[in-house]
Amino acid sequence: MYVNTNSTQVWKRMADENQQSAKYMARISVALAVLLVAVGAYALSAHARYSDLCTTIEIEGSANADSTRAFSESLTSSYCG
Repeated sequence: MYVNTNSTQVWKRMADENQQSAKYMARISVALAVLLVAVGAYALSAHARYSDLCTTIEIEGSANADSTRAFSESLTSSYCG
């Protein structure tokens, strides 16, 4: 009788520990998913701003004098590729 009671308590404790671990891992997974979405949004935003900058350099460079045009062409060929 004592062995069954002890065994039952051990199994219940193990089940409780497993449940706590599962909840902890679920919280970590949700936090990582939120972080992934935030980093993705930041990357898309940065790419859009970089694209706008390259477009502005191309437009302004083609409308200006030869020295500025050469500089803008070197910028766009080096960084906006």
